[in-house]
Amino acid sequence: MNAKRFCCVVSSLAMLCSLPALAAEAPLRQALLQCQQQQSATERLDCYDQLASSLTPQARGQQRAAERRAPQASDRRSEADFGAPAPRQQEQLDRIHATVIQVEKSARDQLIIHFDNGQIWQQNSAEFYPVEPGQEHYVRRAALGSFLMGNDRNNRTTRVRRVE
Repeated sequence: MNAKRFCCVVSSLAMLCSLPALAAEAPLRQALLQCQQQQSATERLDCYDQLASSLTPQARGQQRAAERRAPQASDRRSEADFGAPAPRQQEQLDRIHATVIQVEKSARDQLIIHFDNGQIWQQNSAEFYPVEPGQEHYVRRAALGSFLMGNDRNNRTTRVRRVE
């Protein structure tokens, strides 16, 4: 019986000596499972105590250093921002005003409007829209990346796209 007891004490001491290295290398879960496998309640308690004491400030410092190497939450967009429109990179104009210098019609009876700023816009549909050279009109952003052309004197607008 003394030989059995001696073997248990020696194996416990060997395990206790290797426990700090085990805790540093293996995850905490594996170390806990090894302590759980101890047959004697005293040895199991000693194993748990040794495991708890191995979590010294130095071991915690190594854990914090590993956390610092992981990407920070501020580096990536949070889950709360998922699906939200991305912030604009630069301030974009929402509306331009220009004077019409020339009006043409396309083969499909769509207006082609030349402005004094050099831009050329084409009407997307063949609907009636009153425009004459010399009038001031605006082009503004609309939904889904489209544009509307109108003027301040009437309440009509027409959908257009930029040609040049």
